[in-house]
Amino acid sequence: MVASWDACLKCTLCVTQCPVVSVNGDFAGPKALGPEWYRAWQGGRHEVSRHVQDCTFCQLCEAACPVGVPVAHLIMEHKARAASQVGSRERLRDAILARPHWVGRWSRVSRVPAVVRRFGRLSVSVRFPKRRWSRVPDLGEPLAPPRGTVGLFQDCYSQAYDPELVAMARALLRLWGYTVIPVPQRLTCCGAAASAAGRPALATSLARRLWPELNEALSGCEALVTLNATCDGTLREEWPLYADLSLSRPVQPFDVIAAEAPPIFWERLESVGSGDGVWVTHTTCRGKVARGDGHLTVLALRAGYQTVVPADAACCGAGGSYAFKAEHEATSEALVAALKRQVAEEGSVQGIMTDSGTCALHIEDATGVATRHPAYWLYQRYGQYLTKKEAGDHERT
Repeated sequence: MVASWDACLKCTLCVTQCPVVSVNGDFAGPKALGPEWYRAWQGGRHEVSRHVQDCTFCQLCEAACPVGVPVAHLIMEHKARAASQVGSRERLRDAILARPHWVGRWSRVSRVPAVVRRFGRLSVSVRFPKRRWSRVPDLGEPLAPPRGTVGLFQDCYSQAYDPELVAMARALLRLWGYTVIPVPQRLTCCGAAASAAGRPALATSLARRLWPELNEALSGCEALVTLNATCDGTLREEWPLYADLSLSRPVQPFDVIAAEAPPIFWERLESVGSGDGVWVTHTTCRGKVARGDGHLTVLALRAGYQTVVPADAACCGAGGSYAFKAEHEATSEALVAALKRQVAEEGSVQGIMTDSGTCALHIEDATGVATRHPAYWLYQRYGQYLTKKEAGDHERT
């Protein structure tokens, strides 16, 4: 594994940060299933826990460790060793879900019969994603002089299920003065889902297939812009550390690029008016691990939304494909319960902003509130400005 695996102090800080421990009594927690298990395994006691699969691979435990033990990645190794404890149908299902680009090829199939779900050990209550696509008009002439070229990373979920979001992000980047190159062109995966499923060899293999294509595409770019917090963390942190792969250009989340948008953009959004109601921001687990929390709240406030509150839930329970597995239904529902209560107590939540497609799907189902990526909300709000301006111009003529 890595040199720091045996540095665990048994301080249990990782346990205090684990969202699953508090809602799943069968889950022994990150300390027991990570460093303690690995120490025993190295000592010759080759035992595994079938409940290790209840880990969402959020990596909050790893971020909390004061001595740098790769807790979540030790759990990933544990999952790999425990694969034989899983039934044949679960193994087949997990092999498919660990390759979401395969699933994405069937993106137009959003309704899976209950009998098929039960046979495939898929959740019967969680809604499968429906492909979003509509015409996305351009937003007008750039608001700034040319600012260079960026690659826009089309993660497998966005490319397969939300090409509308990719088009909106592209339109915003062009408005801000960037030339945009969507990459990769083919539907493929960065390996994040395989890591979460406890398949480190597959994760590395997928990364090494994608790496040369990305590097070639980025040769004329200043940066690679990501739309999914999990993929962002994988490309920026997992690849260099665990696959020995580095991209030739920096990887930056969309909201970082958005924060550098021309001042006139934010002025125009503020002129739309704040409106009534509350907006909730939810930074995904992997987003919190990589960059902390609060950046989406700042973005929403800059966009002119007056009442913005961060989500109460540390984890929404989506966990990539986690919520789609039958054995995780109860845990997934328990994890999102705090956010459901918050929305009910606020009473007039107009929208929820989050930085992951699967999290958005899960939260929207649980709360009944429109939940989308910040690029969607910024695009819609600028469209409101253009409509308001057009109406004012029409009145003057």
